[in-house]
Amino acid sequence: MKIKYNLKLPTSVYVAIEIGKRLYVGGSDWNRRKARYTKDIARKAKGILHIFKKSKAGFVKEKKVFFPSMIYSILQLPNKKLFVGCKSGKGTLNIVDTDGKIIKQKDDKIGKGVYSGVFNPKRNEIILTTRSGKLEIIDARTLKLKAKLQLSKPKTRLWSLKLDMKKQILYAGDYNGVLYIVDRKKHIKKFDLKKLYKGDARLKKGFGPSLWGLELVDNKIVLGTRWGDLLILNKNLEIQKQLKFKEDITSLKKFSKQTILIGTRYGKLYSLDLKHYKQAKIKEIKPALQKENAIWDMTAVKDGVLVCFADGNVCKVS
Repeated sequence: MKIKYNLKLPTSVYVAIEIGKRLYVGGSDWNRRKARYTKDIARKAKGILHIFKKSKAGFVKEKKVFFPSMIYSILQLPNKKLFVGCKSGKGTLNIVDTDGKIIKQKDDKIGKGVYSGVFNPKRNEIILTTRSGKLEIIDARTLKLKAKLQLSKPKTRLWSLKLDMKKQILYAGDYNGVLYIVDRKKHIKKFDLKKLYKGDARLKKGFGPSLWGLELVDNKIVLGTRWGDLLILNKNLEIQKQLKFKEDITSLKKFSKQTILIGTRYGKLYSLDLKHYKQAKIKEIKPALQKENAIWDMTAVKDGVLVCFADGNVCKVS
């Protein structure tokens, strides 16, 4: 396992995908290396979609497209199109072509902003977790709402998301530490991680073990929490293994049949062997100015995994 490239951008980065010879990077115009976080920045920052062309010499920037708010989700769609999901309600839902031209844009009055998304090719639909705690399912061609489910409480963000393509079962995690499992008939199962922390003082202060990391590996459900716990469950929701990390886990991504990548809030990337439970540090990019440099997203590509560091780096692990 090695770092194939490390692309440094001047402003924040939250998600990236590769399509052919192009790299698409989503983030915002907030320079995290020079400006400390404020609520005003979070509210006013514009989203940026960077489009790069890959060459033998590296990356050539082709275009920069602006959106109303930070970009948290980019999905590849059929017919040379992309879905771009933004943080806030205005202009949240977007379909663009591979050249960056916005074909369709829609406000998200229901979800009030997107965090994670998956494309379901079997039904030509986009599934989203949102700021309002709702799971939204929209048509991938028209952006028309097909279904909505209030999973979390309205003021609790629904964050992580995975789809079992074969069984068409959805898995979503929220900021309060609850895992939701939803089948096509909209039957819902819940696994509340807070039951593992009975008596914990953090619960009394209103904090939960936010379920930021979520991955499916064979018949296992792998969970990573804000409180630094990595949990491996079977499909009956029985805990098979629990590992303690010293910092918040912000994302998980399957790398191979028995290896996952673990991203943390403070810019550290680890690999974990799920057979022997051996871990190794792959990369660390320390925060430049903020308290954290979270790895909020990792995306599988043909020859590896793209890892996004919030301060503005995109690394490819292969």
